[in-house]
Amino acid sequence: MSELKLLKNKAINEIEAVYFITGEEILLMQRFVEALILKIAPGTMGDFNLTKFEGKDFRIESLLESCETLPVMAEKKIVIVKNPWFLESKGGSLDKREEDKIKQYLQNPSETTCLVVYCESKPDGRKNLTKLLKKIGKNVEFKRLKENELKKWIKAECEKRNKKIADKAIIELIKSFDYLNKNANQSLFDISNEIEKLTALIGNKTEITEEIVRKCSIYSFQNDVFLLIDSLSKRKADETQIRFQKLLADGEPAMKIIAFLRNQFKIMLRVKEMDQQGYPASKIATKLKQHPFSIQNSLKHSANFEEKKLIVLLNSFNQLDRHLKSGKMDATANIELLMAEICV
Repeated sequence: MSELKLLKNKAINEIEAVYFITGEEILLMQRFVEALILKIAPGTMGDFNLTKFEGKDFRIESLLESCETLPVMAEKKIVIVKNPWFLESKGGSLDKREEDKIKQYLQNPSETTCLVVYCESKPDGRKNLTKLLKKIGKNVEFKRLKENELKKWIKAECEKRNKKIADKAIIELIKSFDYLNKNANQSLFDISNEIEKLTALIGNKTEITEEIVRKCSIYSFQNDVFLLIDSLSKRKADETQIRFQKLLADGEPAMKIIAFLRNQFKIMLRVKEMDQQGYPASKIATKLKQHPFSIQNSLKHSANFEEKKLIVLLNSFNQLDRHLKSGKMDATANIELLMAEICV
């Protein structure tokens, strides 16, 4: 959080030659990178002094050539490398010649280039390049926010949209997410999107109230279902039944719960298949058009099931859904039976 504020006050000649950006909060990472671009390569000449590389879609020679090229009518240029495959645990490795060239550059980087390497999924800390980037570069890590930080962040997000938010509304908004829980399923992206929706909803009004948040938030349902999936994956039968009954007591229809579970088990199967094929988490997220943090949770949950078991369970959910829609079964009783079978 403070890194963004510090950056605004820095002069161009104080900008680091190499940044290594990691962490769980991708939204903050992206905003930091955007702030660097605005600082180093603004205005009409910006395109001449900004180069981007991503994933596997570049050659090491091209990256190094860009780093060593002088800026155009500016003090510095910026080179961004997003999710480089050679830093990921399942991404493979560079050949020795390429790795040596990168190491050589990192140990003596150009004074007129700001090289920004950032990873939306956790880089492999065992790799030599990861260690070197941490040692030589300015290591900026955006961790999940603590409660007080989150409250300040929500307030600031509302103010950016020219809205106020009551303290009780902030508390209600945080309660509707599981962000502060140990096994949280949401990120600041989700909270930011919810704030965007709330500010649009109140129109010309200036304040988001507790009542508006309570009426409009949809995330409490998703949070509860993700916690249900977590207990299912850990085979905690009693906890699973308690979480299911809570959803019913909150007025959620059994058919809605089944549909959400079926969709999540479908994602878990795809995630497991792609993980076994060697795809890194960031690539899985891109291919499945899911948030990287959601993919990390799906990877964690799918690890508790064999692939054959996930296929059987997905077929069971599909079959249950068909029978329920035809009116042949009682939704509540049959979803309880299926969850009991999963927990055996």
